Amino acid sequence: MEQLDDTFAIEIAEYHEWKERNRKNNFFELVYILRGTGLQSVNHFKRRYAKNGIFLLPAAKCHMYMIEKPTRFLFVRFTGSYFASHGNSQVDYSSWFSRLNFILSHHDRYPGELISEPGEKNQVKRLLDVVLFEYQLKSTCSAFIIQNTLVSILGILSRNIQKKVLEGRTFKDGRFTELINFISFNILDREKISPAYLSAKFNIAESYFSEYFQRNASERFQDFVLKARLQIASSRALYTSAPITEIAWELGFTDSSHLNRMMKKHFGKGMREIRKGEALLK
Repeated sequence: MEQLDDTFAIEIAEYHEWKERNRKNNFFELVYILRGTGLQSVNHFKRRYAKNGIFLLPAAKCHMYMIEKPTRFLFVRFTGSYFASHGNSQVDYSSWFSRLNFILSHHDRYPGELISEPGEKNQVKRLLDVVLFEYQLKSTCSAFIIQNTLVSILGILSRNIQKKVLEGRTFKDGRFTELINFISFNILDREKISPAYLSAKFNIAESYFSEYFQRNASERFQDFVLKARLQIASSRALYTSAPITEIAWELGFTDSSHLNRMMKKHFGKGMREIRKGEALLK
């Protein structure tokens, strides 16, 4: 695995038989199948893979590939640094912080492709081909081009995961779907998810906002936001090495004790239990 930047590393590997790889728990990884066929197994669930398959592999405790035809992989590993501010970076990662957390907190942690719609899949494939080309070229600008390409890929992935999150849910008011999407992708921006800001943006009377939200979502706005932040906290505990006090502060909790109380109240598990590998039930 070659570290091209503080935020990501890339590896191209070909296997005739799968071998255990060294993966740390503060990474998640994008997998692109360049050629080959077989089965992907994550936490004992199995799905078939083939050429051009695109998968997201969080820090699963048990994962492997049962290779039928020799398989060439492109692995793109995102490090915990992706969640840190980068004062010297040419890419504004702060604007992507919520989306990366959204991907981590809503991915189902099972095997299978991330994108089923052919047009969207082709779009991600083209972007991954850019990553592959620049990785092999290794010019002075390659790391920067890969960074920006990965930002676009993560945007498409987050959009597709959001579709799956809302799958089967219908809202009488089509505007409410847009509202939920906006909140989900800006969940850490207190100003943008305030009732005043949302009311103005979506043309809803501020005095009516709480009632409007509860009528459409069947839960209070405050509870929706709190549960979304707790889900992110759970994923940060599982998939990064960030201190719990830091997670609490970044997600708007008073301190780690406050975060821990809320987690136990709503999900019955404390942050330390989750960090040990006990994921929340969704």
